[in-house]
Parts: sequence; structure tokens; C-alpha cells
Amino acid sequence: GPKVIERLEKLYTITHLRSRLHITMRDLRSALAFMLVGTRDCASLHSLYQSGSKKSRNQILNGFYFNSWVAGNQENSDRLIRLMQEIDIALVSNPSLDRELGFLSPSHKKMARFNFSVRAGYDEELLSVLFDNLPRDFSSKNRALHITSHQNYLSHMRRKHFFECRDEEEWKRMLPYKKVDRFIEIIHNDKESEDSIREILMAINRGEGLTDPGRLGFQLALRVRKVEKGTIKSHRLFDGKLFSFKSQKGVIKHPFLETFPQNIILHYDSGDGHTADLTLHLDMYEMLMKLNDGYRPSVEEEEGFYLSLSVFKNVLSSAPYNEVLLTETGRCFYEIERKDNGVLTMMVMDEGDEYHVN
Repeated sequence: GPKVIERLEKLYTITHLRSRLHITMRDLRSALAFMLVGTRDCASLHSLYQSGSKKSRNQILNGFYFNSWVAGNQENSDRLIRLMQEIDIALVSNPSLDRELGFLSPSHKKMARFNFSVRAGYDEELLSVLFDNLPRDFSSKNRALHITSHQNYLSHMRRKHFFECRDEEEWKRMLPYKKVDRFIEIIHNDKESEDSIREILMAINRGEGLTDPGRLGFQLALRVRKVEKGTIKSHRLFDGKLFSFKSQKGVIKHPFLETFPQNIILHYDSGDGHTADLTLHLDMYEMLMKLNDGYRPSVEEEEGFYLSLSVFKNVLSSAPYNEVLLTETGRCFYEIERKDNGVLTMMVMDEGDEYHVN
């Protein structure tokens, strides 16, 4: 019981941290009520259980708690459930686990799941029937329909295994967000963490087109502008030590109001009165951490990435500056700095060597 509740709470927390919806008590009550009892009356339930068809078996399985939190494989008009469907465990891919759950008998990993001694095993019976009736020939003209049958069966198994697996690490690997625990830790940590800030700045640098931003040290490099067919990219540099996390704890001190922030605020303070804030919600943070892991975003993801950064970049760009970073490849950098006497100095960074040309 407590394990299942913990995992369900994690899913609701992820939805909260995505900042797509302010979850009210009415939203929560509605979603939980649907999960527990659904919307069918007694007559429709009797009719459903008496049918015995493949469709009815899938609908009965959709009523079990491990499916009903997202309305199973069906559409739903509840606004919170629709958002929960976007983070459905069934939409995530874990190839090794999926092969076991999708092509081996439901009883294969039964010992890896909790044993609910007071619960009947009707869900296991239904899953076994569905597995036995899965089509095995994908060469026919009904190939698309057969694939859909396998996908529906795997979705049931993935959700059930997520809530009931014994391995504390396995269910976390099934989450659609791999860095959610780290994100929550930063939100609730009042102390400054240079490592966390460095990770975010490094990821932003990668998103700005730098393939090896580690060579810049603890700095943020924002691209000045994109020029079509341009061969040289120009960036502005900002000292990483001027960035910090703006604490949101204590903003609301009333004991009857929620105090779980939905995002991280990266704060820049130049020391001379120029400040800027970048608000990072969970989707944005996850994207940044993927960039650090070598992920190459799609065109649509890049557009969303730059849109989120545009206001932050515009505010930072309004501050006066005396140095610009130039690069052609994203690996070899030329830093041009204007001294107080008006002399321009170029520093070339080539494979770790630095020299000056006036």
C-alpha cells in the first residue's frame, strides 16, 4: 500500500512540476474518484463482465487502479487525467524490460512484484488470457492491428509492473523524467550548489551551439544572434559566479496554503544593479540535462528551448559588455575583449593553449 501510494504521488508531483496546470482540490478529488470507482453504473458493469469479448477484457483491465489513474487506453475529458496521460508509464521505452513484459508470460516476473495476499487475482487471469490470445504472425495484412494488440497488452503490463515491482530503482527507471528527484532536491535546498548551477550553464552553452563548453570554465555563453549561412558564431560571456538559485521557500508562510514551488529560478546579479531571472520548469530542466548527456534535440524541441530562453537572453543582453566569444566549430574559441584604454585584445584558445594578439 505505502509503496503504491508513493509511486502514485510521484506521478502527481511530476504533473505539478510541469507547470501546465495549477492542481486544485477539485481537480485532485475528481481524478482520484475516477481512479477508484470510475463512471459506470451497476447495470453496465454486469453487462461488461458477462460479455467475455476481447474488448470487454481490456475495458475491465482499464478499471484496475494501475490503469485507471490515466483512464487506461481510453480518452478522458478530465483535465488533470489528460495531463497525467502525457506522462503515462506505458509511453516510455525500457527495451530490456519491455521484451520480458511483452513476449514472456505474465507470470514470468510475478516474483519480482509485490504479493497482495488479500487481493483476488482476477487481473492476472485477464492478463494471461490476453497474452495467450496475442497474434504471433505479423506477415498478414492485419499487421497493424496485431501490433496494436501487442501494444495494448504491454501497456497493461508496464503500468502494473511500475506500481508493484519490488526493485526500488526499476520503477524509477520507468518514469518519463529521469532527473525529477534532482529537480525536487534543488527546489527544496536553500544552500547554493555550484555544481547544480554549473550543470545548467553547461547545458545552456551546449544549446547555444558550443560542442565543448567545458573549455570555457564556469561561464555562460549566449549566442548574440543567428545569421543564416553565417560561418562565425558570436557569443556573450557571463561569469558563472554571478548566478545563484533564488530560494522560493518561505514565500507563502500561511500553514493552510501550499508551499511546493513548481520551478527553479536561476538568478543573475551583475553586482551593479543589473539582474535577470530564468524560470526552469521540469520539462525545461529535463531537456537541459539531456543536452549534457549528448542528446541532440529535434527542430521542434529547439524552437521551444530558444523560446523559453529568449526573454532571459534579452534581459541579459541589455547589460553593457566588453568581451565577445567567436567560434566557427564550437570547439576552437576566440575571445575579443575591449580594455579600459580602448585596445581590443584577442585571446585564442587552441587545445588548451592560450596566447594574446593585440
